[in-house]
Amino acid sequence: MKFLYSFCAVISVLVISSKAHTPGTITVDALTFDKVLRNFDVVLAKFDDKYPHGDKHDQFKKFAENVANAKNLLVVEIPITDYGDKENEQLANEYSVTKADFPAYKLFIKGKSKPIDYTGDSTEDDLKRFLSQNTDLWFGLPGTLERLDRISREFFDASSASDAKTQNSLLEEVREVVKGLTDKKEQKSGESYIKIMEAAVKQGVEFFKREGRRVQNLLKGKITTEKRVELQNRANILLSFKTVKETGAVDKEL
Repeated sequence: MKFLYSFCAVISVLVISSKAHTPGTITVDALTFDKVLRNFDVVLAKFDDKYPHGDKHDQFKKFAENVANAKNLLVVEIPITDYGDKENEQLANEYSVTKADFPAYKLFIKGKSKPIDYTGDSTEDDLKRFLSQNTDLWFGLPGTLERLDRISREFFDASSASDAKTQNSLLEEVREVVKGLTDKKEQKSGESYIKIMEAAVKQGVEFFKREGRRVQNLLKGKITTEKRVELQNRANILLSFKTVKETGAVDKEL
């Protein structure tokens, strides 16, 4: 009986241990973290329990799997324990992370002295939005089209410089791209890019911030599921209108 109990205990430990690593990530500690930061342009670090579980971790697993092939992006896990050897307690203290914060995400961009703290919901899409907002990586958020996202960044810079000639040239390029789309969902997304650009040409670069605030306020209200999807897609597209200069330019391909 004692043997059976011991055997089951060992099996339980092995099963738990096998779940400690999340595919698409690497696990680091105080000795390896600095080396990682020196060699990657963008590092998203997740500070969490050694054996995380639940909905938030399930969302993280989906996220990690879907961004695993993104060039210059590395997703790392930093397991924290408050027992035994108190694993990675030094890193938790250095970055002001407590157990109450778990899971805590911090984005490290090469050339920036401090990490960017993530404060959104721990969902796959929200993590992607966070990276899209702060880097030049492309993750295919719902409603977005990669080719138009690339043009949107050029358009934003032209808008910031009040370069009407370039704005109109890029707007015309987008119109031509949208004309060639055959998928109805892509066509609808393409029309959203066009409307946003047309509004920016008339109202100036400040339109992007105003429209972003307007959409976020609408999303907080009571709206139908269909309208929520439409607004979230518009919010995702608006994230594409940013300058590479502000994001610490990284490789543009996944």
